[in-house]
Amino acid sequence: MTPAKILVVDDEVELERLIRQRFRKKIQAKELDFLFATDGKEALDRLQADSQVDMVLTDINMPAMDGLTLLTRLAEIDQTLKAVVISAYGDMHNIRKAMNRGAFDFLTKPIDFQDLEVTIHKTLEFVKQIRDSQQHQYQTRQDLLQAAYHDTLTGLPNRRWLMQRLAQLLEPSKEEPNQLGALLFIDLNGFKQVNDTLGHQMGDILLEQVARRLQNGLRGGDDSRGKDEMARLGGDEFVIVVEGIADRAKVLAITRRLQNQLQQPFNLQGHLISIGASVGIALNDQPYQSPEELLRDADTAMYFAKTQGLKHFAIFNPIMRPALVSRGFDRKEPLVMLGVNQGTEPSEAVCLKPVEEASASGE
Repeated sequence: MTPAKILVVDDEVELERLIRQRFRKKIQAKELDFLFATDGKEALDRLQADSQVDMVLTDINMPAMDGLTLLTRLAEIDQTLKAVVISAYGDMHNIRKAMNRGAFDFLTKPIDFQDLEVTIHKTLEFVKQIRDSQQHQYQTRQDLLQAAYHDTLTGLPNRRWLMQRLAQLLEPSKEEPNQLGALLFIDLNGFKQVNDTLGHQMGDILLEQVARRLQNGLRGGDDSRGKDEMARLGGDEFVIVVEGIADRAKVLAITRRLQNQLQQPFNLQGHLISIGASVGIALNDQPYQSPEELLRDADTAMYFAKTQGLKHFAIFNPIMRPALVSRGFDRKEPLVMLGVNQGTEPSEAVCLKPVEEASASGE
């Protein structure tokens, strides 16, 4: 349990001894923790050095900086911080000033320590309510941002995030003139058949496993610098954002590694599924003006890769667009099921349909 922290500001040295004596048990039980300062200036220094203070108990009349001036400075440090002022019984003029400057409550001298204990408890409860409310509002905003910019199934960034991120990377920068290297558009082979034959729940499990494998593939290579990012566009489509210079060799190495990750069988609650993926690559070596143009060309390259057979990749070339139209390409591809295992670990796979061993060619 973290003790509530109270800063006492008073130039009467005796007050520190009295407070420590009165609240000895709560201090020992780590319910309360007291800090002390002799004037407003020292109090500000302590507050700036310790951001965990929950309330301030301050006298009004002090040297260097009085309590009224201190009150006006507290909001600069923490707007949730509340102060209780102490003043002489007949000093109502300054007490009214203090309340008008944001004091939460006041006490009069000589201090009634029973009243002080009640006031401390009330003030700390109020501060806790404010901070809990702020934390709840902050968490709500974070949850809304997560929902707006992330895929609910895989937890990956979504299309909205991707388009904003690409726009940032395409923006010219003197510090980082080559922020975006390439875009990889990944489309799973046979995903629709998984949904049709095993059900959408299995399809969701497959997408979650694919997302994890792609993330592992990004982290697992010598060419990975931890900056490359990925997103799920929707359905069975994923995108990899390769940052840095448009290095063809690096991009192809990443592509092959990711395809190898996806070519390994997936265990969907005992069903062993082999799917693979087709990948379209758009290198940022052309004058792209918008994220839509880059995504369009990566998508075009992916469709072209599918015309070459399963598990291919292709680097975008402008001649691909008319070639696809002339061939009337559609996206129907065979599902390859390797077998069924009733246990939790894959058994020796029995090939029900030969896997087409198409070489990955983007040359």
